[in-house]
Amino acid sequence: MNNEVKIRHLLRRFGLGASRTELKEFLALGIDGTIERLIEYERIDEGFPISPWEFCFEEGNDEVYLDPFRPAAWWALRMIITKRPLQEKLTLFWHDHFAVSGTKVEFGPMMLKYLKTLRENANGKFGELLKAVSKDPAMIRYLDTDQSIKGNPNENFARELLELFTLGKGNYSEADVKEAARAFTGWGIRYLVFEQGGENVQPTMRRFIEADRMPVVFAHSPELHDDGKKTVLGKTANFDGDSLLEMLASRNETAAFVSKRLWEFFAYDDPEPAIVNKLAQIYLSTDGDIKQVLYAIARSPEFYSEKCVRKKVKSPVDFTIPLIRQIDLGTLLLPLRPSNAKPTTPLPKLLRDISAGVVFLMNGQGMLLLFPPDVGGWNWGSNWISSDSMSQRIRLASLLFGEDNESKDGGQGLGTRVLLEYRPTTPKQFVDGICDLLDAEVSAEKMKPIYEACEVNGGLDALKDKLSASKMVGAVTTLLFSAPEFQLH
Repeated sequence: MNNEVKIRHLLRRFGLGASRTELKEFLALGIDGTIERLIEYERIDEGFPISPWEFCFEEGNDEVYLDPFRPAAWWALRMIITKRPLQEKLTLFWHDHFAVSGTKVEFGPMMLKYLKTLRENANGKFGELLKAVSKDPAMIRYLDTDQSIKGNPNENFARELLELFTLGKGNYSEADVKEAARAFTGWGIRYLVFEQGGENVQPTMRRFIEADRMPVVFAHSPELHDDGKKTVLGKTANFDGDSLLEMLASRNETAAFVSKRLWEFFAYDDPEPAIVNKLAQIYLSTDGDIKQVLYAIARSPEFYSEKCVRKKVKSPVDFTIPLIRQIDLGTLLLPLRPSNAKPTTPLPKLLRDISAGVVFLMNGQGMLLLFPPDVGGWNWGSNWISSDSMSQRIRLASLLFGEDNESKDGGQGLGTRVLLEYRPTTPKQFVDGICDLLDAEVSAEKMKPIYEACEVNGGLDALKDKLSASKMVGAVTTLLFSAPEFQLH
């Protein structure tokens, strides 16, 4: 396996795909440089100045729209444009790990703050992330921690904390859940934006946006907290929420559980015990430093093995976002927004519609951002493939490049890019250029009908007219998108 193959693999798993220009930049860095640039993303200018609040305003209307679908659209646009793809990939991982859904947390700013919490702590210390997300208002609302008081603790958060967030199944008892729940009594939320009365929500919300202040925050009521001794996992202490979270984050079981989940997200399912043990030791020796675990994954020989490369089923994000990044659409989208825009400036409708459209396309494949099906998150792997989701994936070819493309210039645009980048002189070379640009690897047998689709639909001559280009490129990409290999990365 040469360096280019390894770097492409890294960009698929630790990134969100890359344009040809970006790929050349990473190839110049080499393997180690690519790993460092992806993981040490704080050093990179994100290149995404768009405030999420711009999605909450619309032209000709002073109202602030606060539903949770708007931060989801903003996140999709951020994935397309960002120069820190691993930060968004990690945010998605933690969103699945610490699942919270807009179905219950209906106030959009709460979901936005939750996203911010995940993103800002994504590659830091796990213990700090655990504390931050446990105190996040969206998590508190989602798992009813705000209903937990001394003498009547709510066990929802404590149960998921032990089973899904830290230790994993089989590593705790029912007594541990009951005792742990007592530690979080008194935790709650202040809805600052509503405290001045419902009739003032709109002007108050606008003031909060202009001041860059979140309208909902964590609150603690000492008089509602159970400050008695508690016994959790055999340890007796006067645990409060913070001290219990610190203890859980440092446990061997948590190190193994979190390390295994990270490996499964970035590499493959059911890792060998030796791999989990190695990652868990790194976790423990670095005080739960997620960044160091990521380095270990990216540098492991097993990560570049035949068992790993192009063997993982693409999630809806991994299927959709790379396609848009590979054709470098993000560079065309950002200039649509005025450079002097403020958080209260409505985002241009075209940008808002494109972002919402991307969310819609991923939803059709089974993943609605910010709306996981339950506290366990989504079911990954082969669960992403069904007759409904496959039809949506295949249709994406026509929506982007074929006759369903509204402007009818998607096919010609892709074709022109291939002509400039690869200088093809035959239909076969043209199709091979599309496959390389879209980082597709399909068997020779399945490539034959794709080559034929290019020829029978006019070949390179079809690119002279946008309608014929849409027909030809749409036919080629439809067959490509339907190939079983194209569902893997």
